[in-house]
Amino acid sequence: MVTGRRRFDLNSVKRDVKSFFQDNNHWAYQYGSKATSCDKDSAFYKKQIQVIFEGPYPHDVTGKAVNELLKDNFLREEPRVFGKNKNVPIIFVCRRDRRYMAAEIKNRIQIVEEFSDEELNEGCGKYAQILFSNIFEKNQFNIVDRNTNTYKGKKWTTSDKDLDFIIEKNGVAYGVEVKNTFDYMPQDEFEEKLDMCQSFGILPLFPLRFASPYQYEMMQYANGLALIFKSRIFLPGNRRLVNDIWNNFRLPVTIWDCIPDPIEKIFLRYHIGNVK
Repeated sequence: MVTGRRRFDLNSVKRDVKSFFQDNNHWAYQYGSKATSCDKDSAFYKKQIQVIFEGPYPHDVTGKAVNELLKDNFLREEPRVFGKNKNVPIIFVCRRDRRYMAAEIKNRIQIVEEFSDEELNEGCGKYAQILFSNIFEKNQFNIVDRNTNTYKGKKWTTSDKDLDFIIEKNGVAYGVEVKNTFDYMPQDEFEEKLDMCQSFGILPLFPLRFASPYQYEMMQYANGLALIFKSRIFLPGNRRLVNDIWNNFRLPVTIWDCIPDPIEKIFLRYHIGNVK
């Protein structure tokens, strides 16, 4: 039975996030290479902070901590809009004592617009699917179907949603859903795809950039696997954009020509356990 969400001490999370805006030796600045234009004096948009802190805290908890620091007047908001029609809201925050942030925020918005482009996002999603399908084929999994809502005569009729793949090997079948985004997979979609796998009598296998603790728990209860790859994968040819994202936002981004061995091994160990 799924028991619900873990409780976090909001005051403790607030202290951690506050330190992030005060100390360039904070743990969040230590992993990976140095980001040349991102430090305690920078402006950060809210989703960016949630992703940076997603290792220890769920996105919603970090969001609450940021809102509390705004109420405490430690941080201040810098609301903006972006997109082709300048109608997409984005809220940057910085320490209240920081001044002259307009040029920095303008530069960051240009980068956000670039990596939020719909065609780019669609390409990144399809590219991640290709990389994981390569793993399946490399390890002799049979890809039964792609973009499908039917399996062995059963059809999902609750909605028009489908699974990216259904794969089989050694008498075990999996419903695969790949999500290559900074956001968590939407909870309603997550639950529907789990239900779809259950209705087909197959195990859920969701390669995700990241998942919420509640989604981890739901996946474990369903005997499935949330296969986490942490960094958002971009297509080859986007090195300049990937460098800009890292240097200005410290968001986890990468360009891969194949899924790294450690991730592949986690998947194969999970499958071997299912066969046994």
